[in-house]
Amino acid sequence: MATTGEAVVRLLEQYGTEVVFGIPGVHTLEIYRGLGESPIRHVTPRHEQGAGFMADAYGRVAGRPGVCILITGAGLSNVATAVAGAYHDSIPLLVISSDTHSRDRGHGVGPLHDLPDQQAFMSTITAESILVNDPSELPEAFARAFEIFDTRRPRPVHIGIPIDVLDRPAGDDQRLESPATRPLADPAAVARAGAALASARSPMIVLGGGAVGAGPEALAVAARTGATIVTTQNGKGVVPDSHPASIGAMTTAPEVHAALEAADVVLAVGTEFSETDYFYAPTLQPPVVSGTLVRIDIDATQFGRRPGADIALHGDATETLRALARQLPDQSRPGPARAAPAPLPGTDAYRPFLEALRAVLPADGILVADSTQPAYAAHNWWPVSAPWQYISPAGFGTLGPALPMAIGAKLAAPDLTVACLAGDGGFLFTAAELATAADLGLAIPILLWQNDGYGEIRDSMTRIGVPHVGTQTSARDFVRLAEGLGAAGVRVTTLAEMQDAFRAATTAAGPTLIEVPASIA
Repeated sequence: MATTGEAVVRLLEQYGTEVVFGIPGVHTLEIYRGLGESPIRHVTPRHEQGAGFMADAYGRVAGRPGVCILITGAGLSNVATAVAGAYHDSIPLLVISSDTHSRDRGHGVGPLHDLPDQQAFMSTITAESILVNDPSELPEAFARAFEIFDTRRPRPVHIGIPIDVLDRPAGDDQRLESPATRPLADPAAVARAGAALASARSPMIVLGGGAVGAGPEALAVAARTGATIVTTQNGKGVVPDSHPASIGAMTTAPEVHAALEAADVVLAVGTEFSETDYFYAPTLQPPVVSGTLVRIDIDATQFGRRPGADIALHGDATETLRALARQLPDQSRPGPARAAPAPLPGTDAYRPFLEALRAVLPADGILVADSTQPAYAAHNWWPVSAPWQYISPAGFGTLGPALPMAIGAKLAAPDLTVACLAGDGGFLFTAAELATAADLGLAIPILLWQNDGYGEIRDSMTRIGVPHVGTQTSARDFVRLAEGLGAAGVRVTTLAEMQDAFRAATTAAGPTLIEVPASIA
């Protein structure tokens, strides 16, 4: 008879899982027994944090939840940063782990990999942390996880299974169908929102990450109202940046803040108005919406938060926008002349490098960016035509996600060119995943922005008169480091050399690290 660990794998198969990310351990052997006989592909990173970042980006690009399989305690504490990033960016991520033996859990007797309360630990960075105390509870735990992914704000879900339960004979491991559906906005509220938009003279539409998949519907509303569309960083590509109605991902631009304040109606879809999406230097203040604020969100708790909604539409973005369009005159209304806001202060220096990179990355390619100076310019400027062609974790702001996320994106879209952009300081957080990319034979160009440590922090210290402490940190030789991990490495000194190296990297047998000096800009 199959064990509960093997049943985990059978359920993953029934939910359409094709790839899982994880590092095997003594507590998860029964799950790996199931994986050994499964068509599901297992990818082994060099660190559990890498597993989380890979699964996050895989899910964004593949359009279904990424999956991690981790050991008790240490595996979860290692992956926590990546899970917290997915939580902040509202990305569906299924984290499956073992848990302490039922007889020992919570008693403080010191078993291997023990956390005082693993479920409580994970509940702080997930939509829900579910403890499976009996094999019979496993299908319900999976059903609950996918109900959250499909019908609520799609944040990570953790399923923990004690090691003794994993070893026990499986119960029924048939997938349970969820009766839940996504919420539909109240028709009366939709009618009020439609009336406000129909009479608006200067409407604006803001699209966040919660609007992914609702681009055509957003454009239909824009066409019937003449509204200007601006997106957040996670909303990049919901509508093509090249569309006449769009001014791109410029929610941090002072001109956009001024336009939002001047608009008589603002329609905000799937955005929480977070600091990382909207605040801009030097004031670091959120935008002021003086007109009627209509908010569409699948998460009803957002409506009472800053800024409060005048008309709250609790529902799925696609269906709600479709219903809203039906309330508007069935004819196009010309919008104002639209020009992209001026580049944000301090970003001009990185444009030549970014433009040279954009010229060699195919139009349908994917750029995964870390927290590094040229990426701060790319957040706004980098032009895209579809969601997740530009990936950079917006909410948590950690260093190091770009390389493992590029691996996950490439596994989800093997026929597309996927490139990685990271600073030398942040790259070292997850540099070991070069070996993972090499093992997998992934032709990923990795643009390493070499500014000898933490350049952005040095600049911030200079601005306020703080001595440069702790910022001069880098590797001695990135090319040799790459080669030691099974990748190719090359240094360039001109933009033309960078472009040539990039082209060669896209057809290589594995990853290529391209070291780019900051002076190239």
